[in-house]
Amino acid sequence: MRPLSPSSRCTLLLSIATVLSLAGCGDTTEPVVATRLGFTTQPAATTTGAVITPPVVVAVQDADGNTFASATNAVTVALGSNPGSGTLSGTTTVSAVNGVATFADLRISGAGAGYTLAVSSPGLAAATSTPFSVTAAPASRLAFVVQPGPVTAGTAFAPAVQVAIQDAAGHTITSATNSISVGIGTNAGSGTLSGITTVAAVNGIATFSGLSINKAGTGYSLFAAAPSLVAATSTPFAVVAGPASVLAFTVQPTGALTGTPISPAVAVAVRDLLGNLVTNATHGVQIAIGANPGGGILSGTATVAAVSGVATFPGLRIDKPGIGYTFTATAVNLSAETSAGFTIRDPLVFASITAGYFHSCGLTTGGVAYCWGENAGGQLGSGGGSKSNVPVPVAGGLGFAGLGAGRTHTCGVTTGGVGYCWGDNSVGSGTSTATTPRAVAGMLTFARVIAGYAHSCGVTTSGAGYCWGSNGLGELGNGTTTSTNVPVQVSGGLAFAAISPGRVFSCGLTTAGKAYCWGTNVEGELGDGSATQRTSPVAVLGQHTFALVSAGGFHACGLTTGGQAYCWGWNDHGQLGNAAAGTSSTSPRAVVGGLTFVTLSAGNRHTCGVTAAGVGYCWGDNGNGTLGTGGFDPSSAPAPVAGGLSWATISAGRFHTCGVTTTGAAYCWGAGGPLGDGTDLGRPVPTRVF
Repeated sequence: MRPLSPSSRCTLLLSIATVLSLAGCGDTTEPVVATRLGFTTQPAATTTGAVITPPVVVAVQDADGNTFASATNAVTVALGSNPGSGTLSGTTTVSAVNGVATFADLRISGAGAGYTLAVSSPGLAAATSTPFSVTAAPASRLAFVVQPGPVTAGTAFAPAVQVAIQDAAGHTITSATNSISVGIGTNAGSGTLSGITTVAAVNGIATFSGLSINKAGTGYSLFAAAPSLVAATSTPFAVVAGPASVLAFTVQPTGALTGTPISPAVAVAVRDLLGNLVTNATHGVQIAIGANPGGGILSGTATVAAVSGVATFPGLRIDKPGIGYTFTATAVNLSAETSAGFTIRDPLVFASITAGYFHSCGLTTGGVAYCWGENAGGQLGSGGGSKSNVPVPVAGGLGFAGLGAGRTHTCGVTTGGVGYCWGDNSVGSGTSTATTPRAVAGMLTFARVIAGYAHSCGVTTSGAGYCWGSNGLGELGNGTTTSTNVPVQVSGGLAFAAISPGRVFSCGLTTAGKAYCWGTNVEGELGDGSATQRTSPVAVLGQHTFALVSAGGFHACGLTTGGQAYCWGWNDHGQLGNAAAGTSSTSPRAVVGGLTFVTLSAGNRHTCGVTAAGVGYCWGDNGNGTLGTGGFDPSSAPAPVAGGLSWATISAGRFHTCGVTTTGAAYCWGAGGPLGDGTDLGRPVPTRVF
């Protein structure tokens, strides 16, 4: 072959280059036109709620499938085939970078096999992924997806409360059918949840139609629970009262003396049909006498407008006595209400009073015995077991000369010298319990009979001392520790003027004015200078001549013939009155203050006395207002009883104290119940016994 000329060789090389260029050989330029989308990383199998990994990648391509590297098109992904009725979440529209759109956080909520993704972008042909599966993530927890909202008491929540079964990431497991139970979590109004409270989930959600709560309150919550799932608590919500419908006495009328205010003030509430207070009610409420056994006339403000749903009636009075009075309350368009029965009584005039542990008793100037307070053991002597917040007469019509209240029993002596006891624990009649007076066994003629904690003691008209009841620590004083429910004589041959039974010891005063004690002595309550238990009387140290001796819970006191007070025994609350609280004494210590007393009474952990001028003083424990000072701080020195009353006598009990004024009016203070004022309220100052 003849060699080509140089010009021919150049022409040939240019032709070859052109052909190669047209064939794309060695070409590094991009396509001229983007025409379609294509998945370069297909979606892989995943679980509900989990990010599809690796991220789905879609390229902007030409017709031949080449990536158009300069493309920045916005690409949108959506579900194509949706076999599990799932929802696609995450960033579903992404702008291409270097021709590629990457979807890094796609998730699908519903399980199913054969899902596909479809991608689209304006001006480009769409693409569909290869099929993939989504399996259900394990159920992990519950969540309220429709919270309980404010609702009226007794009406159903609307919309219905819904609880979802979710995976750990908070996605609803649509295939779940677990049974879910709901209940009240925070019970702001002490309500009851009504309706169907256990429901099986449908498509992962349990719907509780018809739930309701009957009591109004702010700050309720519901909880949802199912086996093996973390429970859920709803957001707080309020239950409000329904329409005003009825009246109800929220403070019932209590007994009162004729012509004196009924206290505490009677109160009437406006309520809905479920008994919830309607706090926005302002109805005018009228009070009138219903049952009128005494033909009394009501005075005071009898028509009052409700404030915050409650009408309060201070100062109501009835002018005539009667047992079984009632009040009626009425208001326009509301159902009326009748109160509980109550008594109006003419004032009792008392000669003496005795404060026990949880009850009190008083003796009128006519010798009639009344008791009030707790009555579980029959200690009121009224013949029944019901407590009474007002004085009730002791059954039997006996005329008493003296009374002494103990823990759960009471004793007294009649004007004829017969001893009687009633209640539980050591009544001395050979029986264990009596709800009415039973004569003390032995046919003894007593001058005094007094009840203690679990034993009782008396002194005969000849000065012989007798005790009966519990004797585990020698408190009966007969030289033994054998208990008995009939009187046994105190050993030693002493002639007693009086005996005072304490908690588990006793003290007596001889006719010569000397004090003797017996029983437990752990706290020095026998006053003999030791801590030795005694089953027979031992003399209290000192050369004092006493006019009175009183045994308390763990201490005792004596009053000399000159009016000086001495105490001994336990002093944890300052009950010895020697200004040295916490320091007990095994021998008598003078009560500080230089006061001259005419009467003295040792209680459980406090002591009281009355001066010749009729001023009452108390000292020791004051946790329940037992000192009557108006506060609750203890005092290790005599503190004056508040109120400025002129006292004849004061009796210190367990958690309360009672006294009689020089005009025969009875007052009590301290823990509520045995105060006799018609209520269970405690009082730190003297309150009149009804």
